[in-house]
This record gives sequence, C-alpha cells and structure tokens, in this order.
Amino acid sequence: MKAYSYIPSYTVPASAFIGIYLGGFWTFITPIYIFLLLPVAEWFAGENRYNLIPQEEERTKSSLGYSFLLWSHVPIQYFLTGYFLWICSTGQLTGWSLAGGILSVGISNGGVGITVAHELIHRSSRFKQWLGRTILLTTFYMHFAVEHVYGHHKHVATPDDPATAKKGEHFYRFWLRTVPGQYFSAWKIELKRLAKYGHSFFSIHNEMLLFLILQIGFLILIAVLFGGFVILPFMASCVVAFSLLEAVNYLEHYGLERRVKPGKGKYEKVDHHHSWNSDYLISRMFLFELSRHSDHHAVASRKYQLLRSFEESPQLPTGYPGMILIALFPPLWFRIMDPLVEKASKNH
Repeated sequence: MKAYSYIPSYTVPASAFIGIYLGGFWTFITPIYIFLLLPVAEWFAGENRYNLIPQEEERTKSSLGYSFLLWSHVPIQYFLTGYFLWICSTGQLTGWSLAGGILSVGISNGGVGITVAHELIHRSSRFKQWLGRTILLTTFYMHFAVEHVYGHHKHVATPDDPATAKKGEHFYRFWLRTVPGQYFSAWKIELKRLAKYGHSFFSIHNEMLLFLILQIGFLILIAVLFGGFVILPFMASCVVAFSLLEAVNYLEHYGLERRVKPGKGKYEKVDHHHSWNSDYLISRMFLFELSRHSDHHAVASRKYQLLRSFEESPQLPTGYPGMILIALFPPLWFRIMDPLVEKASKNH
C-alpha cells in the first residue's frame, strides 16, 4: 500500500461538498456513496492480507507522504464544515436537502475526520496530538483524545471499557451506554492525572476543562459568523459523526473478552485476538488501515501504514461500511456475528 493508495479518502469530503453545492437530492450523495456503492465495490475488490517485509517497513516508516495525507485532512475538514454552515446560513438547504447535508457532513467528519484524528492522537509528537484534537473539535468529541488513548486501550475487551460492546448487546443500547460512559470515563482519567502531578482543577493542565472551553468557544464563533440558528444543524452533524465512530467501536470489539489470569486477578495482555480485523481493501484505503484493528491494539504505537494482518485475529465477514449497515439491524447482526464470537472464543 503506497501512500497514493489512501487518496480515495479525499473522495468522501469531496462528495459531501459537491452534494451541498448542488443542493436538493444531491445532498444525499455521500450516504449513498458510502453505504450503498462502497459495500458492493468492497465485495468485488475483496481482501488484501499482504504484510510489509522488514526492508519495506523501514522505507515506509520514514516516508512523509503518509503523514501529509493525514495533515491535509485538517484544513479540508474545516473548509467543509465552514462551507456547510455558510450554506445553512443563506437558507439554501431546507427540509430533506438539509437532512442530506447534515448526514453528508457528519459521515465525512466522522468517517474520515475522526479516523485521521484517531491516528494523530496516537503519535508521540505533542503537535500532532493537537492536530488530532482540532479535528475532534469539529465533531464536539474532544474527550475521545483522552478516553481512547488512556482508557479504551487499557481496558479494551473487559467490563471496565465503555467502548467495548458485549455479546448480545445491540448497537442502540451500546450507543446509549458508551456515549455518556466514555465522557465520564475521560473526566475520571483526567482528574486522576491532575492529582498524580499535583495540578489544580482550574489550570491549563486540565485538558478536559480546556476541551469544554474550546467547544463552547467554537459554538460562539459559529453563532457570530453564521447566526445562532446554524448551531442546530452543526450539532446534528456532530451527532452523526460521533455516532459513526461509535458504530465502528461497536463492530471492532463486539463480544470479545480478555480473560483473567488464574491466581493473579489481572486481565491478560491485549493481543491480536481481542479485536476484530478486516483486510478488505476498500476499508483499508478509505480509513487509513483502521480496519487492521487487531494489530493497532496489540501495538498502539505502530503507524497506520505499518499495521499487519495476523492469522489469529478474528475476521469480520466484510468491510466497515457493510458491517455498519448490518449493525443497524440487530437481528441480522446477532445472526451473523454471534456464531463468529463463539468461534473466536473457542480459538482463543
């Protein structure tokens, strides 16, 4: 997978922009593209389980092209969000066309945007971490930067993780549990960190407080620039965006569990069999290898272009767009996934 292999990710914000520009029914281009056309294309494109050899890893690791792809999505996301808000302020989107615009911007900001943010908040550079946080600002989900890195990765596949779906738990129940659960978990993590280093609650060291101030300030800026009534469609796009993220969280760990070590009372180390993997080519290209999630959790510091596929990782039956659609229909989801969960448990 060369750097140019991930260029298709640009087509998502591009489709949202074109749809909003044309107006009317065209605002639904993005959801049709992502959830109708891509699942079909993914089925025909199939999987690619190739892993880089050590020499290729060394060359790929230092290539700036892969990083540029991530950085470039920051201004693109702000431009798309600003353009959507401006069009809303002019009254050009109403009724169904407004609903289509909200869906399109939410899918782009949540599907590609939060995926890029996810990659950046895992980087060691403080600057890159904050680049990721600026993307999360446009989805009103900045606490994800704290909870995901310091909570989810520590507690994944255990009852302590609000972002791990339990077997038999449908997506809608999971959504109601995980959205507030992750927010409160982020606060607990941050308060514990502040206490550890002796920092005051009201200080620049409190990231959760800073996130809150930035998000409120962002809403005020939107109201000043585009009018207060534009806040409603903006927030609706944010709900779509972070709901898409939670749909991904749902399918990435559904039903998988880490076992408690006998006599030690501690959970086993996170390994490649504690996350669902998908090597379907189109998901890999559009989502910066997020679908190779097993390796990401086993070695969280690995850059997206270096992630590997392992035989012991439980495999999803299709790529992410198709799996998200299936998750919206619980009986179908349980029929497909529960036997796979049982198989994965036996293999483990």
